[in-house]
Amino acid sequence: MPLKRPSPARSIPGIRHAGWVMSLLAFCLAGATPALAETRALLIGVSEYDAASGIPSLRGPRNDVRLMREVLAGRGVTDIRVLADGVEGSRARPDRAAIIAAFEAMASDAVPGDLVIITMSGHGTRQPDRDGDETDGLDEVFLPADATKAAQGSGEIPNALVDDELGLLVLAIRRKGADVFFVMDSCHSGSGLRAASVDVADRYVDPAALGIRAVETPTGAPSATVGVAAGDDEAPGRLVAFYAARSSEVAREVNLTPGAADEDGWYGLFTSRLAARLQAAEPASYRQVFQAVLSDLNDSATPGGALQTPGWEGGLIDAVALGGQQTLGLRQFAVQRDEVSAGLVHGFGPGTLFALVADATAPAGSELGLAQIEEAGPTRSYLRPVAADCAPAAGALCAPAGVLPAARFARLIARPADMVLRLAPPVTLADGTPLAPENPLAAALAAAMAEVNAAGQAQVAPDLSAPTVAVGADADRLWFGRRVRIGDTPVGLSWSPQDGTPLAPLLLRIAEAERLAAMLAAAAVGQSILNPSPVSLGVELTAVRAADLDPPGTGGNPARECRRALGQAGAPAPLDLAETPELKQCDMLRLSARGETPGHRDVNVIHIDSRFCLKTRHQRIEDARAALALGDPMVICSDCPDGYAAGDERLFVVVTESPPNADQLNLQGQLDNCGAAPTRGAGQAAALDFLAQVGRRPDTRGSFGNLTLSDIWVQEYRWQVLPRHEVFARHPDAAGGP
Repeated sequence: MPLKRPSPARSIPGIRHAGWVMSLLAFCLAGATPALAETRALLIGVSEYDAASGIPSLRGPRNDVRLMREVLAGRGVTDIRVLADGVEGSRARPDRAAIIAAFEAMASDAVPGDLVIITMSGHGTRQPDRDGDETDGLDEVFLPADATKAAQGSGEIPNALVDDELGLLVLAIRRKGADVFFVMDSCHSGSGLRAASVDVADRYVDPAALGIRAVETPTGAPSATVGVAAGDDEAPGRLVAFYAARSSEVAREVNLTPGAADEDGWYGLFTSRLAARLQAAEPASYRQVFQAVLSDLNDSATPGGALQTPGWEGGLIDAVALGGQQTLGLRQFAVQRDEVSAGLVHGFGPGTLFALVADATAPAGSELGLAQIEEAGPTRSYLRPVAADCAPAAGALCAPAGVLPAARFARLIARPADMVLRLAPPVTLADGTPLAPENPLAAALAAAMAEVNAAGQAQVAPDLSAPTVAVGADADRLWFGRRVRIGDTPVGLSWSPQDGTPLAPLLLRIAEAERLAAMLAAAAVGQSILNPSPVSLGVELTAVRAADLDPPGTGGNPARECRRALGQAGAPAPLDLAETPELKQCDMLRLSARGETPGHRDVNVIHIDSRFCLKTRHQRIEDARAALALGDPMVICSDCPDGYAAGDERLFVVVTESPPNADQLNLQGQLDNCGAAPTRGAGQAAALDFLAQVGRRPDTRGSFGNLTLSDIWVQEYRWQVLPRHEVFARHPDAAGGP
């Protein structure tokens, strides 16, 4: 039963008067009201622990819960459920059983389209991993009120909530079709700096105090999150999760009223800043809110703030915060003097135009000025001020104008369309003769090229000498690809006037994919002995037998076919992608990444399939020796549930350094340009406008602006997906083969 709505939220102690509460962005959804129809919240705070447990009590979690309850009530949320000791209206003591029951009740009540907000404040620690899914051999755990010391030699903290358990509890809610906003303000982390002053305290319990011998791997740092993204691709509900600190840091609670005798001024550092940013009712995306909180924590006036670096994960990151599934197209990046934390990996080269603002949530009309990228690096670039009438153009920068204002964020406005997609003149697949200009297919292609060029988002031109993409014609159909035939079978992206879809958007898709591929291929230079990649990629292939596939022309169900074929396949084996392997329907690739040296890195995997569809995956790697999976296994399909997809495919693995107190480089969902393809393990495809203007890069590393060491490593891999007819032609012993 919904709780009675509290009175309007009061000011947040110690924040509003410090200038940390600012209005949020309103211009992207002017006049819109966030959709709060079925928003539910579960707020968990554990402050009091039994003295016999050896766990010190905290002062901030109960205040975190009160604060978030008031902020959410002020945003119109009425179904707010509280589990917190010392908080009025709490449904129960926040012990293990009560917390699990509250999650399960939320899953029972949730319906498709709901937004479920879950916050957890309290102590965290680690214990030995029992199922082998942690890179450091340690599970991150949250300590409920009844957590206690472990029995000697058990390696398990009684009544603790393990990260894997939390992931499954969240997944149960998402499987009901509800989106989840999850906030963890506790230490799911390891060794970090200690409290900075008497007004700063850690939310971390040393495992040794609980009878746990938590031994890491030789370089060990625990994993970055508590694992609530489990099953991210299989659940209809989406997720965004905020974590208060990295695994190598501790989360803190601070006294926002120093000198006060009572405990009313103590709050989780991360929760207090998050609540301040959520207090405004204007729509802003979760990404903007996160960027604003990160900026607040980097403020020198924030006690202990620069000692912890928050993180995020999940496909809901660009939706309107607390606004259901509404999304914002705004993209912005941190600025420090003339340096912006964006570059070639984001698709930004020289000439990219930004509006500069003072805060991540600054409203429309508050722009401080415009700037262009003058010098582009992999993940950082350098700006020059330009006038308000600057129009990005290929090959030339606008004249400098004035000085750069003191801005903290740069918002993308436009990129110059400086890459030409060069198409080979169309030829017939049967004999290679050029199509006559008056041929209906040739005429349709010419008209579509003119339409794309007129729109200005890309340039497409015929090129006989050095084309980027081949074009073939077969009966009444055009084919586009790095090659358009394997054996006697057409491959690639196909289009026919009978499809009922326009050709111009497909050309734009090809241009975007090739533009990004050109940039990434340029960055994928040979590895240096002095600067090897700190992360290694592992690829395993589960190869099915051709005899277990449906014969050509039978028109079977691809999902059912692959379940059957993979069920009869042998064990996976390492695959050398450097050899451009030939893959077939239902073969399955598993990608993993493993840290080779100490440090924090982001790994982004960008897959470009034979139809020029982009799909990205992200993984954070921290000092680990054990491998982490890069997304779900990828099941290859020449005959996919959404159509034919044989031909050349490319995979780029982008590794970037992730310095402290900076946002992670997570491209997942930002490059995707096609609908989800179930047999490829695809999740949500955001289809955001992310044109890959690539700029230029030198042939050697370490020469971007004033950088002395490379902060990016790119590896390129290729394979071919064979058409079914070709598979059976090469395996004549298969059922139905020639």
